[in-house]
Amino acid sequence: MSVTRTAARSGAVIAASSGLLATAFAPSAHAIAGDGSNRLAKDVATAPAVQVANDAKLQIESKAVKVTPAPEPEPEPEPVVETTTAEVTATSTATEEAEPATPDYASDGSIGAQAISIAMQYIGIAYAYGGSSPATGFDCSGLIKYVYAQLGVELPHSSSSMVATGYQVTSPIPGDIVWTQGHVSLYAGDGMVVEAANYGSPVRYTEQWQDYAVYIRPY
Repeated sequence: MSVTRTAARSGAVIAASSGLLATAFAPSAHAIAGDGSNRLAKDVATAPAVQVANDAKLQIESKAVKVTPAPEPEPEPEPVVETTTAEVTATSTATEEAEPATPDYASDGSIGAQAISIAMQYIGIAYAYGGSSPATGFDCSGLIKYVYAQLGVELPHSSSSMVATGYQVTSPIPGDIVWTQGHVSLYAGDGMVVEAANYGSPVRYTEQWQDYAVYIRPY
């Protein structure tokens, strides 16, 4: 019993002694850290100084960068305009309204109505000064002379001379000559005439535009 206690005490003493020795020889963490800081400070202090000249320039190399622009967008296709039947009909109607319809006087049987019917056949023939046939073109009196010649009525080829032919009337009917100074036309009824007006204007069916006209019935 006493031997066991003695051995235990001896072990404790040895263990305690060993701990003291380990503590004595093991450096503390603070000591290690402090030693590292001192060494770094010493290295910085003893490092050679780097000197930079006052006229030194900092050069930065630059390299050109090629930028390829994005391709331009392709143009959008033009919209297709579809013409409907209603639009075509409206256009045709407007054209018909702009161009007076050609009346038919042949059924009347009178000389004047026949004269207008014949004159209508030459609408579109070119104007020609001194002309008196479809081949050469017509001037104002040449058209009337040519039309009435086909009905057996001879007229002069002169607007100023036509005023002295036939007889004057106050209420014109189709076929009467509409006379003003320097121009004649054929009255077609309803305020319309057939005429070869002037150069650049072919024979046409149009509204009477002559003011203070004299109406002459040549037959």
